[in-house]
Amino acid sequence: MRTFVDVAGEDASSTRHRVLAAVRDHGPISRADLARRTGLAASTITSAAQSLAVEGVLHEVEDAGEPVSRTGPRGRGLSVDPALASVAGIDFGFRTVRVAVCDVHARVLVTRESRLAERYSSEEGLSVAAQLYRSAVSALPEEQGAVVTVGVALPGPIDAVRRRVIGSAVLPGWSGTTAEELTETFGVDTVIENDANLAALGEHVFGAGRDVADSLTVKFHSGIGAGLIVRDRLVGGAGSGEIGHFAVAAEGQVCRCGKRGCLDTFAAIPALLDAVSTDTETPDVRSLVERTVAGEPRASRIVSDAAELVGDAASRACLLFAPQRVIVVGAMAEAGDAVLEPFARALRRGLIPDTQSAPEIVRGALAERSTVMGAVALALTASGWLPAGG
Repeated sequence: MRTFVDVAGEDASSTRHRVLAAVRDHGPISRADLARRTGLAASTITSAAQSLAVEGVLHEVEDAGEPVSRTGPRGRGLSVDPALASVAGIDFGFRTVRVAVCDVHARVLVTRESRLAERYSSEEGLSVAAQLYRSAVSALPEEQGAVVTVGVALPGPIDAVRRRVIGSAVLPGWSGTTAEELTETFGVDTVIENDANLAALGEHVFGAGRDVADSLTVKFHSGIGAGLIVRDRLVGGAGSGEIGHFAVAAEGQVCRCGKRGCLDTFAAIPALLDAVSTDTETPDVRSLVERTVAGEPRASRIVSDAAELVGDAASRACLLFAPQRVIVVGAMAEAGDAVLEPFARALRRGLIPDTQSAPEIVRGALAERSTVMGAVALALTASGWLPAGG
């Protein structure tokens, strides 16, 4: 595989760094536009571009983007060679692990997926993920650059500053697991973040949040989570993203986190499946969604009530920072309007009348890929191939 040229490692004042960063952020870009954006002389741009092209870092493409001021062949612009390097995203779900390996333009090259045992340990989960990762890497084209960073999404509280899993019953068996340990597992630098936060990042960079600076993404899944994007940046923090542990009923059942009456105990998928089950039938998630979409009375009422609870919880976040858009992702979002309508009704009811504009409420654009693509975005950012603001 090819040798990686590290943009993040370049001196920010160097000509190379300025050219590479501008092409990364704005490419495909003409040489004239590149000179304007960097403040460098045209001759300097030409020399740097030629040198980087010889190294295999930059290449010319037909469409220089817009607006363009063309120099050289009409319509040609500079772009980072997508084969220069690869990154990987790994999404640990409650029962599934997904791996996606992408080039530096975030084009998915190889994917792998596997089911996991219920309440799997970190050792079991990492063993399966490592096998999938190695299988995906071995399937990359020969000319594709090696993986330089892995982003990992975990369904529990993460201290992104200390780069470790926070000790919690929410993610049993993973307490204290560090990014350094995951780096040893995958053999390249690894960064970690909460799954709901990465679902928000995935939708912001690649999906339904691309055209707004402020958004709230709610993950309506096996756990209820939420991620905030404010001024194009993911808002993180130790334990952030866990709205599933908002208290809904003081005397409710004990949650896996140890508290009583959390939103997860009423609205997360395990609670919905328990509620819709009968003595003769235990449906799965797919059949629950299908019944809800078809309007089957029992399933529809159970899911609608849950969606209202989740919408009410989301309204509290909206009161704090007034997002332009609320994006609903996760398996239950696949029920479409049967979930979005009660969710939106409750969210709007929770806002202050006549003083706060209701955000646009939409379903995520990436379906089940929102979190793994958020992990890809995290890896691209950490390795210097995606602007920190997304």
